[in-house]
Amino acid sequence: MMTTRRAESLRARDASVLFTSVFNLFEKADRTLRGHTSLWSFLMYGSCSFVVEKLYLHLHFRRGWGTLQRLPIYICFIYTWEFSWGFALRLYDACSWDYSHYPLNFMGLVTLLYLPGWVCLSLYQDVLSNILLRVVCHDRNNEEMPNAGANGRMLPKGNKNGFKGNF
Repeated sequence: MMTTRRAESLRARDASVLFTSVFNLFEKADRTLRGHTSLWSFLMYGSCSFVVEKLYLHLHFRRGWGTLQRLPIYICFIYTWEFSWGFALRLYDACSWDYSHYPLNFMGLVTLLYLPGWVCLSLYQDVLSNILLRVVCHDRNNEEMPNAGANGRMLPKGNKNGFKGNF
């Protein structure tokens, strides 16, 4: 479990650096592709990624929702998460971002200008979760995923053993 959290934090850090470098390429024509992040981003986006993964498990296995149904939930959660962290960090003069100069911002802490990036990252995490569930076979009696079969496939309700016949 801890290894997964570290991987999520590292993936979030890398996404933050990648996103800022690509955004600077288009906004400032900075062809050096320099990106930046802070240690707060490492913690903030890593924990967000962990919670979004839990949302994925709940919405996919318990509710049976498809990717397009889950996507708006992810986006709302990400914006709420970023705003909350930014608000708290700003209280201690530790917030490393200010979107006040961008259109469609709220208090300089979030901006709808980044919506396409969040959509892409949410889709990436959703697809990655699907791939990882095919690699790792979870316990089929797990309360968190009651209808999960081998390789992340949903089982028909009442079928706990994953087989079609009576074994």
